[in-house]
Amino acid sequence: MGILWHRFFDDLTTNNLKIMRAPVFYILLLFLITNQLIAQIGTNELPAGIKYNTDISALNPYVFYPHSVTLDQPGDKEPLHAGYSIPVNIDFSEAASNIILHDSLNIWQLRVRVPGAVKLGIVFSELRINGTDKLFIYEPSGRNFTGAFTNNNNRYHGLLSTQVMPGNELVIEYISTKLSAYPPSFLIDELIYIFLDTEAEKSSGPCNVNINCDEGFMWQKQKRGVARILLRSGNNWFNCSGSLVNNTLENGAPYFLTADHCGANASEEDLLVWQFYFNNEYEGCSNSGNVPDTMVITGSTILAKAALQGGTDFKLLELEESVPDSWNPYYNGWSLSSRPAPKGVTIHHPSGDAKKISTFTDETTTATFSGGLSGAFWRTVWTETESGHGVTEGGSSGSPLFDQDGLIIGTLTGGGASCTNPDLPDFYGKFYRHWQSNGTTPETSLQPWLNPENDDLLHLFGYDPNRNTDFVKVDIVPALGGTIQGAGYYAEDELVSLRAVPQKGFKFLNWTDTLGHILSTDIIYEFTMPETQAQVFANFIESPTGVTEGIADQIISIYPNPAAEKVFIKLENLHNQVDIQFINATGQIVLHKRHSVTNENMTAEFDINFLKPGIYFIIVSNNQNTSTQKLIVNPKF
Repeated sequence: MGILWHRFFDDLTTNNLKIMRAPVFYILLLFLITNQLIAQIGTNELPAGIKYNTDISALNPYVFYPHSVTLDQPGDKEPLHAGYSIPVNIDFSEAASNIILHDSLNIWQLRVRVPGAVKLGIVFSELRINGTDKLFIYEPSGRNFTGAFTNNNNRYHGLLSTQVMPGNELVIEYISTKLSAYPPSFLIDELIYIFLDTEAEKSSGPCNVNINCDEGFMWQKQKRGVARILLRSGNNWFNCSGSLVNNTLENGAPYFLTADHCGANASEEDLLVWQFYFNNEYEGCSNSGNVPDTMVITGSTILAKAALQGGTDFKLLELEESVPDSWNPYYNGWSLSSRPAPKGVTIHHPSGDAKKISTFTDETTTATFSGGLSGAFWRTVWTETESGHGVTEGGSSGSPLFDQDGLIIGTLTGGGASCTNPDLPDFYGKFYRHWQSNGTTPETSLQPWLNPENDDLLHLFGYDPNRNTDFVKVDIVPALGGTIQGAGYYAEDELVSLRAVPQKGFKFLNWTDTLGHILSTDIIYEFTMPETQAQVFANFIESPTGVTEGIADQIISIYPNPAAEKVFIKLENLHNQVDIQFINATGQIVLHKRHSVTNENMTAEFDINFLKPGIYFIIVSNNQNTSTQKLIVNPKF
């Protein structure tokens, strides 16, 4: 499809939503909103019409037809268009048929049909559910239903959109124990007509990889924050992706990060009926079985955004409902690092399909996307893996890009990758540029919402409301003996994997606890995270030979040293694959490359122009053998 203009679109309305929040009280708003949000999800009970097998055959359905709409698109690239709004404006109290069951249940029912619809949903307005009354929506076979909606679902604006269900016909059912003559007067404002079949056709390309394949094994936390968006803009409905995102208060505030071009011109009322589908994934690796589509949050408002044109293309939403803990959500962490990520993944819903994962193993590079802020995007190329060659498609827009530590570093804007051209690059708005590069007001930056107390930090790990999370702290003895990979925040019962990397002139000795007991003598130490903070010691000893963990017979030379812009590493007598890592003085990996050694005297070249002046350690490893040498980076002139 070429450059993915099909991932973003000019919406058909021109009412830009601007939710203005004064900086002087945004912290108070954070507190009030978080403490007042009550989950307004349906009770998931069986509708009376299905439970008592009421005869709906006598109900004459109201039949509507979709109107042909021409999308005004840039060039010949189409967005992922899922469906249309069909205005109906039916007063339920006037149109519904009434029956009274033997147990004094007063039931009103109404049928609607849209020939040709693959899925159908409803948008209500002026909705006010009284007392113990209940509202249900189901398709005539009874296999799919949603509700009960109760007075807990009453909202100040009176709007409610319901999840779309398979088929072209729905039954709307209102139940009351009061034998009044009429139900409350509310409107069936519009029908959501979906023509895009994301299930029967397995809508995304065959190269894509399901999240529960082996490639997703290490990303089971992060996937729980990613959701599919079914969004309205004007009279049209589209698919996008995005993620729940953590804030430094770690209070489960339902903040959701996506791209601004997903509904760039959606009105305030449009956003109040957007739908967010969680846990929308296959249970296994194959495209078989049922994809859950009942865990749906409806409604949102904008907290902050920046347009693609001249900006970084992000939108931070607040969902109108809290995400129930029973859905096992995860609020993904993020990184403000400006350094390229050596590897990572994206988790997304290509073409509105079930949740997929795409992997990159080549370092991200800085780029500018057409019309966007200069240098504000990560360029990423996807890697073929065991289960496929995951890419992105329309509907993937807004999905998070995760670095090697599982932290969000970008949101998808566009690109050219596809199953037919998997080696073309994709482009993600940089998270650290979303932070304040579009402006410092709450309406244009992430910082006031995700770090309201303005803490001095460069990253924040994710938040799991169902499990305690705490820090794995590693003390290095002696301090210059080596570096540790894997320390950080973990949830209770999560697998922790630490790796010791000796510096030149040292070799690894063992891991010990706070009492000095030896826990392991292996370079890699794994354990299950306890309920509270874990502390271990990584112990190194000086190596009289100056060689660390092997590679004794091989010669590794680095030149020039000191260096400023480029450095060369000569690898002699090494075989197979070699990992080369550049680590700064605080233990962070700033550059990572994997080389296949093709001859006995291979030289690898590295561009280090982006590194700040200082001392770095270059770690060369072959299997479990490791050698470390120091590199001095001089200022650039």
